[in-house]
Amino acid sequence: MTVAKEVKFDMLRRLRVADYVTLSNAFCGVLAIFTSTHQYFIIAHVLIFLGYEFDRFDGMIARWRNETSEMGKQLDSFSDLISFVLAPVFMLYSLGLRTPADQAILSFFVLCGVARLARFNVSSHLTPKDVDGKSLYHEGLPTAYAALIISTAVAVAQWLSVTDDLASKVSFPSTWGEVHIATVPLIVLGAGMVSKRFKLKLDGGLSIPASTVVIFGACWLVSPLDL
Repeated sequence: MTVAKEVKFDMLRRLRVADYVTLSNAFCGVLAIFTSTHQYFIIAHVLIFLGYEFDRFDGMIARWRNETSEMGKQLDSFSDLISFVLAPVFMLYSLGLRTPADQAILSFFVLCGVARLARFNVSSHLTPKDVDGKSLYHEGLPTAYAALIISTAVAVAQWLSVTDDLASKVSFPSTWGEVHIATVPLIVLGAGMVSKRFKLKLDGGLSIPASTVVIFGACWLVSPLDL
């Protein structure tokens, strides 16, 4: 009977360059969660944005170095779960959106994000690809785009000192009590993530950084930060 030879730190030996870039995405997501708990929402947004860039580049590096693997796919999904599903939810929760109705909506968003990432893992090979192996469109709203929408809104609100307006409530005559208006769009974002009919033909490689510069450039013109 053949006995497999034990190799110490086998996992580290299996990791490729692209995998370390993917782990950098997860690291940014963890830091975004930590900074959100202290209500440093602008920093948290920057970290989520950096996580998005790492998520974008790990695929490019994997295709360039021919390092695509099942390990890399799983690492990518778990990293996206941290940076683009949990981190934005922690931002909203730390902002004070904590009523029972808020928590139900936040939970719905997390479940939709988990479902989308799982579906992507098992069906991404069915999406039409270009000559470089990149998908021609996104089936459903990518978790990264949903996260950036949320984190941008919260960061801009803190920059302009209007977080109290973002955390305004609506009362319901039921045991659910109150719900913050800011959590309601998460229902649309969550549904968009799991939708099969919604096909997004958008390459965020240039459009997202450009829109980020425009948004925060406008914030700077309105209310420059004291650095």
